Amino acid sequence: MKKIIYLLLCASLAQGFVACDTVDFGDTNKNLNGSEVASPAGLLANSIMSYATMTGRQGLMQPTLYVQYQSQVTYVDEMLYSQVPASWYTYYVDVLNNLDQVVKFNQNEANHGPALNAQGAPENQIGVAMIMKAMVIKRVTDTYGAVPYSKAFQGLDNITPAYDTQEEIYKQLISELKAGRDMLDASKNQPTGDILYNGNVTMWKKLANSLLLQATLQLSKVDAQSSIDAAGEFRAALEHPAGVIDDVKEEAWFQYEDLTGFRNPWNANRQRDYFLAGEFIDALQGDPAATSLNPTSNTTFDARIDVIATSATKEGVPYGFADGSGKDKSQVSGNYYWNNTSSIPVMTASYTFLNRAEAAEIGWTNESAAEMLEKGIIMSFETLEAHNVKTAQEISEKAGNTKELDKIKALSEKAPAYAAARLADAATVGMRQVIGEEKWKTLFGQAFDSWAEWRRTGYPNLIPATDFQNAGMIPTRYLYPIEEANLNATNYQAGLSGLTPSKDTNTAHVWWDVD
Repeated sequence: MKKIIYLLLCASLAQGFVACDTVDFGDTNKNLNGSEVASPAGLLANSIMSYATMTGRQGLMQPTLYVQYQSQVTYVDEMLYSQVPASWYTYYVDVLNNLDQVVKFNQNEANHGPALNAQGAPENQIGVAMIMKAMVIKRVTDTYGAVPYSKAFQGLDNITPAYDTQEEIYKQLISELKAGRDMLDASKNQPTGDILYNGNVTMWKKLANSLLLQATLQLSKVDAQSSIDAAGEFRAALEHPAGVIDDVKEEAWFQYEDLTGFRNPWNANRQRDYFLAGEFIDALQGDPAATSLNPTSNTTFDARIDVIATSATKEGVPYGFADGSGKDKSQVSGNYYWNNTSSIPVMTASYTFLNRAEAAEIGWTNESAAEMLEKGIIMSFETLEAHNVKTAQEISEKAGNTKELDKIKALSEKAPAYAAARLADAATVGMRQVIGEEKWKTLFGQAFDSWAEWRRTGYPNLIPATDFQNAGMIPTRYLYPIEEANLNATNYQAGLSGLTPSKDTNTAHVWWDVD
């Protein structure tokens, strides 16, 4: 109930931070029913929920198409790589601006006192907001390239902010993750606006370290020439006493309710327009690549398909054709993903272990890549079981049998044999390839992260759409919003200089994505 109250209040509160106050209209614009006191808890809750409920093609679905989790069968432009500017309004206005205001409000000692402390100790509110802010700006810069950050969030004082280079942004977000983590104090009042971990700052510390592993590893291709010591920062986060997420109980998941504004964002899209790609289905089934669309080295049946896919036939739609048909083909499960209340992962133990596996394989740590890969795979099965067993039980109760529940409860039992098979594959095709392929699978539901991983590693071996509408390459970024070219032209042009080539196309490469 507290979560709902904060979210209902925060929209009006947020507007107060950005409204123009240069003209005095007396009392004509006064909202007699509105709060005149800022609520950082409300702003924090709204920021998290706005980010968690981003939906639509650009806000949710396009990366699932780019990494070939899904195929379109009706409106196919995104699957065929159409070149369309993409809005970043929600990121900047509804999420990042509010998080920035939470930080600034709590940093101002004039606001300190019992009322503010009741919403959480200032350092805890700041720490959570900084960690969340870093996570969001990582997605934004990975999606576009150079973007406004250090000069953003100034309202009318600067309506045409300069773009930071992607290297500068990564420096800032790494610094913010560490600073936010280190100011969190579990002995002080928890942040009441935290609707991700419900104020558990110990878990936020683990999330910060896990995000540091992800962010620094994203720089692996530019580590040698970068001003950022990515490998050193990775090791420092891994060795930090707060720890990383390495247990299913520590994972960060967005939770939803069947209420307007709080629903799972998948369900806002028309399910009949999307089907699971044949490439993804064949990879899960372990079909030999020579006789199927499987882009991976896997030839072992992967029981995770029972959670991800609908239909008994488990057949996907071949990716990248303008005239595809979804008749009798598999879609994303309406039981476990595509409904109003299914939860969505933010950071899992599986992903953390797979990042550790890759870091070990490239020599950043002395851990065993094989051991980390095995744990990462097993954790992927375990988290799907843990987060879906309740739904499976409800389905079984309605059906009057235990078939669905037994299927989900068997996931963790099937994990070790599958992991052993993948370790055998790694001995044949190479450890880095199998790690990349397993990241692709475990990141289903986290398509922006999966897309970033694919661009960096090249795994799995995805083939571009046949009926492409661009230069015939899988997109490597979004086009900047049309308003930037028209209203912030000088800085927009500077942003383009950080791309290779320096053109606003969806096939240009961002800084960390070098050949």
